[in-house]
Amino acid sequence: MAKKIAIAIHKGGVGKTTTAKNLAAALAQAGRSTLLVDLDEQANATKGLGVDPTAVAVTLNDLFVNPELDPVSAVLGTDVDGLHLIAGHPDLSRTETGMALQRTDPTAPDPIEALKGILADLDARFDYIVMDTPPSLNYMTINALAAADELVIPAAASAYSEDGLARTIEAYERAVATYNPTLRLRGILVTRVKRTNASTAVFEGIGEAYKDLVIPQLIVESTAVDEAEQLNQPVVLYDPESPAAKGYERVAEILTNG
Repeated sequence: MAKKIAIAIHKGGVGKTTTAKNLAAALAQAGRSTLLVDLDEQANATKGLGVDPTAVAVTLNDLFVNPELDPVSAVLGTDVDGLHLIAGHPDLSRTETGMALQRTDPTAPDPIEALKGILADLDARFDYIVMDTPPSLNYMTINALAAADELVIPAAASAYSEDGLARTIEAYERAVATYNPTLRLRGILVTRVKRTNASTAVFEGIGEAYKDLVIPQLIVESTAVDEAEQLNQPVVLYDPESPAAKGYERVAEILTNG
């Protein structure tokens, strides 16, 4: 049975998709069969692995829209051995709107269980399933929280990260209380760490507010990450010796071994 990890925070620009993509790639490189599921309408995780979401025959959106489709038909191979992808698509925004309307109909199936049902058919095929979510607490993110075993919250060492952190932890607590009681908050991953006083101050603030929740590995700001993004590659593949790649490899070890 696959361990399912949601990567989520109610804020953009914190390295969420970079984290999802590189954590999934690092797990695959460590010998774990891994699936990355892209729930974001921007499909940046999909594009970041060199896949054009508009050219994919079956995307995650198709699986949501047509429950009769076999989820295996949406699984794509990638350039990273052991890493597979279910692509995101711009139409996820319309599907998300439809989920919101469906939730108001007491006779309709609960839409927040849709992803959980899709992944159930893939459970035995993978060791890990990593879910990249939109930068908001919409129905796609709620679907990920409903389907996940663990939640990792990436928070940039920059201004305003703590606002997104607080709202995401509230969403996590609501998920545990109402629709996924076994969901575990695996930790807060501090990303985009710079050698500046401002970055240090934010990191210290996160550490003080969430003492026991910070994962003991920082992701350092690195030009290698930007270069890898431009080439649509994970940094762990593009420059495995870079500080960011080493950081993501260590996070993969922590999540695997505790």
